[in-house]
Amino acid sequence: MTLAGKRALVTGGAGGVGVACARALVEAGAEVVIADATQAACDAALERLPGGVRAVVFDVSDRNACEKAFADQAEAGGVDILVTSAAIVKAAPILEFDPEDWARILDVNLTGTFHCCQLAGRQMVEKGWGRIVTISSVNGQIANAGRGAYSCTKGGVDMLTRLLAAELGDKGVTANAVAPIPVDTPMILNVHGPKDRAAWYAQTPNPRYARPEEVASAVCYLASEEAGFVNGHILNVDGGFMAAGVLPGRSTS
Repeated sequence: MTLAGKRALVTGGAGGVGVACARALVEAGAEVVIADATQAACDAALERLPGGVRAVVFDVSDRNACEKAFADQAEAGGVDILVTSAAIVKAAPILEFDPEDWARILDVNLTGTFHCCQLAGRQMVEKGWGRIVTISSVNGQIANAGRGAYSCTKGGVDMLTRLLAAELGDKGVTANAVAPIPVDTPMILNVHGPKDRAAWYAQTPNPRYARPEEVASAVCYLASEEAGFVNGHILNVDGGFMAAGVLPGRSTS
């Protein structure tokens, strides 16, 4: 697979999954721009990425900031590949979930994804070619207790992805999602303790978390010419989690 001549924008590009996606896209030949909410985060990410990767700073939940950022990208040649990795999470029982936290998680994870997909999608339609790859989660397909807002946003991302596929497919643009189980990143380390990890391992045929590079490989495939007839698909990168039920003999201790 080669992405030579394509321009890619990765939101949440300073995070563990975002950095892995940016690196994989560069290695496939794409020109890559990462986007994140702070300059400090972008600067730290650029130190881990190959030379030539550029960064832009904006909050995906800020519509005006998104419009300016994508207008700048249009002047530079437009976005051919969009990867929406920007997301936040907070754990709490649904009956105790702080409404302000709920609203912020929806603003970033779902509405922010909508802003970027809409603005990039317009550029892709003008070009007659484009790849939208949203980063979802198996939490969008199951009710994961304690992760209510996050799960709801990822379910919304899945449906947004399908809607984009349905409306843009005849314009040369595909939209697909990559849905991993928890990925070994700093964000997961902040919310998952040993008991959480043991519970996931006990229910996953391949008993571990996903690696950022494994998510990135799926993203690169969906961004490629070879995936031109894959559209509206939710690709689970989950070690068999969604295929399995109870796994006898597995311990959560």
